[in-house]
Amino acid sequence: MIIYKRKLILNNVQQQRIDNWVGACRTVYNLGLEIKISAYKNRRESVHKFALMKQLKDLKDISWIADVPSGSLQNVIERLDHAYNKFFSGGGFPKWANKDKYKSIVFKYASVYGNKVKIPKIGELRMVKDSIIIGNIKTATIKKELTGYYVTIVTDAVKDIQNKDESQVIGLDMGISYLYVDSNGNFINNPKHFKKYERQLRIENRSLARKKLRSNNWKKQSRKLALLHNKIANVRKDFLHKESTKIAKENNTVIIEDLNIKGMSRNKNLSKHILDCGWATFRYMLEYKTNTIAVNPKYTSQTCNSCGEADSKSRLSQSSFVCTSCGNICNADFNAAKNILSKGITHIRKREALACALGKEL
Repeated sequence: MIIYKRKLILNNVQQQRIDNWVGACRTVYNLGLEIKISAYKNRRESVHKFALMKQLKDLKDISWIADVPSGSLQNVIERLDHAYNKFFSGGGFPKWANKDKYKSIVFKYASVYGNKVKIPKIGELRMVKDSIIIGNIKTATIKKELTGYYVTIVTDAVKDIQNKDESQVIGLDMGISYLYVDSNGNFINNPKHFKKYERQLRIENRSLARKKLRSNNWKKQSRKLALLHNKIANVRKDFLHKESTKIAKENNTVIIEDLNIKGMSRNKNLSKHILDCGWATFRYMLEYKTNTIAVNPKYTSQTCNSCGEADSKSRLSQSSFVCTSCGNICNADFNAAKNILSKGITHIRKREALACALGKEL
């Protein structure tokens, strides 16, 4: 599965119609949620999504809801049902869809012709010229963002791994001072994008705090602040894309740490720095660009890659490692990267041995 994101070039009529469709979807979402809440309160019943979809026919009498493609309205019910079921498995209760947050619409049927995407009932929409979209389209989602309208297209194509040499395997140790250190001895500095713009963010936040809530000036400043956050996110994403692509071109398989980022980010002293690294995004990029294996990071920073002895005293500092058993002196992050690589290779060999054993039995 490959996901493409393209900026749309729309005229005023097209923008207005998409905005109306999103507003109609928002209304249907809230109506569905109201029905679910009412049914549970009054009769202790849970209304199934197919029962709600049947009721969509009754809304076809309303012209501005009937104008929305049927597949998009069905997706709204599926979206609501997913959020509602998630609540019973430990998630938060579904919130009412509001104009500030509900800004997208999903199309189950779409097609692409060059730099145009064809959407039901609205026809062809121009996209900013980019790489060719390959594969059969599964869904297309139009979303209104700060910098314009974007379409996200999901296809059934599988991304080819750029490096076909299966002997090219690398281990990565993620960090804060360095984004990662690999098992080949490469140290990639962490640009710390948030820190770079932190002073500007502080100024814009103070300016927003001085303005009357919901006033026109407050709205202008709020947009200005949101655009700055958007810029930081895009700069970070661009950097991570470049680094992950570089790794994919040089290696077939990447061994990474299976980090509990959510738990680590609870540390009030390090949370800002950890989230600024974008480890989760980086891992996601590696997973669709390469063969990625996640291993347990336990003891990788305390174990000597030379003799295999694990001792917390060997880690003298954040960057220094001196083995208490064999005396091996090494950079701590580089040592951890080699341990991660070793764990990954062990995992690969076990998997291959198991596959071989199962093959013989068959």
